[in-house]
Amino acid sequence: MASIETAVRAMLTSETSLNSIPDARINHGYRLQDCTLPAITFEVQPDETMTIGATPLLMVAVEIRGIATTTAGALGLLSGIKSAVRTGTFDTFDFQAVQWNGHTIDESVGNDGDESNPVELVCTADIYYTE
Repeated sequence: MASIETAVRAMLTSETSLNSIPDARINHGYRLQDCTLPAITFEVQPDETMTIGATPLLMVAVEIRGIATTTAGALGLLSGIKSAVRTGTFDTFDFQAVQWNGHTIDESVGNDGDESNPVELVCTADIYYTE
């Protein structure tokens, strides 16, 4: 059975401008610590029912994180992620409207020793859909 999470993943993995990131590095909820960067993770907030015109739609808030080793690398993912968040049919879900809510950067912070955490581009959007 398809879920909204699998539909969001299908939306992200089908975007050609993100082809530099293999499907295995686009994950719901987590990033394998030893995976090569860049990578993308995403979270989906619970459904809400909305009515736009005469059509009842479900709405989810989606947070997408583009993870890279540098700020420039993370910001380089922005246009691809923005292109990926779009209307269309993914799995059995029809994404009828998308509202882009913006992005921020979570800067790298130092760890013990000379290593630092990766930089994360945090993008948010609302997706209005039917099943």
